[in-house]
Amino acid sequence: MTNKKQNILVITSTYPRHDADYAVPWMREIHRQLKEQGHNVTVLAPSYMGLKSHQLDGIEVVRFRYAPAPIESLTHEEGATYKVRKAYMQLLAIPYILVGCMAAGWMALTRRYDVIHVHWPFPHGLMGQVARLLSGTPLVIMSHGAEFSLARRKKWVSPFLRQSLRSANLLIANSSDTARMVTECSGCFCNVLPYGTTVAAANASQPENQVPRVLFTGRLIERKGVEYLLQAAHEILKLRNVEFIITGDGDQREKLERIHKDLKLGDSVKFLGFVSKEQLANEYAKCDMWVNPAVVDSWGDAEGLGVGAIEAYSYFKPVIAGNVGGIPDAVVDGVTGYLVPQRDSKALAHAISDLLNHPARREQFGRAGFEFVQRTFSWPRIVSNLESLYVQAANPATAA
Repeated sequence: MTNKKQNILVITSTYPRHDADYAVPWMREIHRQLKEQGHNVTVLAPSYMGLKSHQLDGIEVVRFRYAPAPIESLTHEEGATYKVRKAYMQLLAIPYILVGCMAAGWMALTRRYDVIHVHWPFPHGLMGQVARLLSGTPLVIMSHGAEFSLARRKKWVSPFLRQSLRSANLLIANSSDTARMVTECSGCFCNVLPYGTTVAAANASQPENQVPRVLFTGRLIERKGVEYLLQAAHEILKLRNVEFIITGDGDQREKLERIHKDLKLGDSVKFLGFVSKEQLANEYAKCDMWVNPAVVDSWGDAEGLGVGAIEAYSYFKPVIAGNVGGIPDAVVDGVTGYLVPQRDSKALAHAISDLLNHPARREQFGRAGFEFVQRTFSWPRIVSNLESLYVQAANPATAA
């Protein structure tokens, strides 16, 4: 950790558009924490339907325009890696990259930065390279996993992704699984820096639910595997009364609601849509366990880390999750919860039933999860490590 207060330029595809926007809450929290430590953070992100530059948490968010407002929607909501699966959205990528490079270059040329931190190396790595070329500022690139699934489906992406990774002064990934993919692609060492929780910690008291509550939180997209949770719920509800609460929205919602209707799950399964941060905290507090039936989707995309598990631990809740992607970094099987095979609704139903049948085990796993978060995913630890990585990027000789 350094005492020097740094001027940091962050380049990203998605950033909250207003105070109530729950997009990338972990990134917002990292910047808030850096600001509390005295660092100055400026975020460069694309506009969304004409959105102008603004301030959020006292941090300047510079928005670059790349299309007419009615169609300026390549990012936010579903995420760019999902949107570019549609051919017409791919056309927006050309002006997006060109204008983004110009905006990044202009900011680096006209302002003084100590480090440039790029999220998602493709295509934002090119924006970072332009900024570094014009300023000489060290370039840090952070990977989150989705870029590698895109490269697997679109082979022409791979050489650009590899070049982007190799161009960085320092590489970071959100989990050991993503770091493995970074190294396999680039041949370069990659540091691991996870996220922390963005919901307030609660006390260890257990809910007194007459009917047990199973909670899922997250976007309703393919890699979340929520259809397997519905299938597991169908099996469990044959034997006992349980409430399944599903928050979030996404392109899979219509399909999931059809499955819900076909399985005749009724009021036992509730879709709440997007909820406020306060309501989300309330749902964590009231649930008996948190479940993420994650899968590797048809594009080869998987959870980069599984930050929902970290949030659930902050409420002393046990976690059940698909054994894919970076999730094993966040779930210690048999200690903080259970890892289950992907796309296996029977194994998922069995794990949920086990915790429903053993309240003492639920409490034991929840307490172990809370302690795991304090050791591994605390914000002071994460921010201190990030500060050290920034110093290392500028002075490689200081690396331990």
